[in-house]
Amino acid sequence: MVVTVTSNFPLRAGFSLSDRNRADLDWKSGIFTWRYRNKLTVDRTLAIHSYHFIPYVAVEPFYESQYSKLSTTSLYAGSLFPVGKHVQFNIYFEHDNNTGKHPNRQVNSVGLALNLYFSLEKK
Repeated sequence: MVVTVTSNFPLRAGFSLSDRNRADLDWKSGIFTWRYRNKLTVDRTLAIHSYHFIPYVAVEPFYESQYSKLSTTSLYAGSLFPVGKHVQFNIYFEHDNNTGKHPNRQVNSVGLALNLYFSLEKK
């Protein structure tokens, strides 16, 4: 089960700050564990001619109950590329530093996500 709450705050010069708080609740083999994730993102919409895209940077520490500590920190840099009203590509670089298990592990990755937006209201 996932519980998520996100707050958005406008900043100066067109920047915005997003604060996502997420709790992942998990029952594996009858054992309950949970993870708290707090992702802070700063972004700004930019335009090249009539096309708008949204570069961003983010940091997300993870507290994991099985380790009883902040065990992972993820750093992100990427950009959202809208394609029409309901489709958006998210291209990003992610650096993870995991200190939950020994030895510590660092992983770098590149990602591509497709975001689809649907509305239930009739027009």
